[in-house]
Amino acid sequence: MLKESAGERTGQTAQPLSRVIFVKLAFRALLLGLLLFIPAGTARWWAGWSYFLLYCGWSFGNALLLARLAPALLAGRVAFSPAPVEAWDKVFISLSYLLFAVMILFCGIEGPACDWFGASLAGRWFAFLGLSSACAIATLSFINNRFALGAVLVQQGQVPSEAGPYASIRHPIYLAGICFSFCTPAALGSVSAFVPAALLSAAIIARTALEDRLLKRRLPGYAEYAARVRYRLVPGFW
Repeated sequence: MLKESAGERTGQTAQPLSRVIFVKLAFRALLLGLLLFIPAGTARWWAGWSYFLLYCGWSFGNALLLARLAPALLAGRVAFSPAPVEAWDKVFISLSYLLFAVMILFCGIEGPACDWFGASLAGRWFAFLGLSSACAIATLSFINNRFALGAVLVQQGQVPSEAGPYASIRHPIYLAGICFSFCTPAALGSVSAFVPAALLSAAIIARTALEDRLLKRRLPGYAEYAARVRYRLVPGFW
C-alpha cells in the first residue's frame, strides 16, 4: 500500500482549515451586515453598502494574502484564536466587541438619513480613504509580524519585529484600529457613533500601554527594540 506523502497530508489538513476560516469570515461579514442594515430599515443606503463591501473586500483579500505569506498567523487569528490570559486583556476584548457593535448600530440608525451626495461628500470620501489606509496598515503589520495574534501573549520563539510599519511605531495594528474606529462614524454619517468610537479608541490606547509594559518585562529584546523605536502609536508624539 502506498503511503501518503507529507504534502498530501498537509493539503488534506489545509482544506478543512480553509473552510473554517472562510465560514468564520463569512459569519463576521453577515453579522456586520445585520448590525448595519436592520436598524437602518432600508437597503437603499449607499454609504452603508460602500462600508460593507470595503470590509468584505479587505477581510477576504487579507485572508488570501496571509494564506500565502503567513498561514500560521491567519489560522491563529481566525480559525483557532487563543484565549486571552491577562485579566485586563479579557476585559478589553469583551469591551471592544461591545463598543464596536454599539458604534455600528448607531451608524445604522442615523446614517441613512444623511445625504450621501450632499455637502459632506468630500468629508465622506476622506473618511473612506482613512478606512482604506487603516486596512492597509493592518495588513502590512500582519505580514511583517507573524506573532500578531488577537490576544496579548508572549509566544514560544517570539522576537520583536522591526520590519514594515514596526520600524516607525511599536503598535501599528492599534493605530489602524483607532483610525478605523473614528473614520467609521464619519464615513457612515452618524454623530452619536463618535461616542462609542472615542471610548473604543481610549480602550485601545490603554491596551497599548499595558501590552507595551508587559512585553518590556517578558519578551527578550523588546526593551532594546523600544529604545530604538521610541513611539508606540504616533511618530513624534507617543
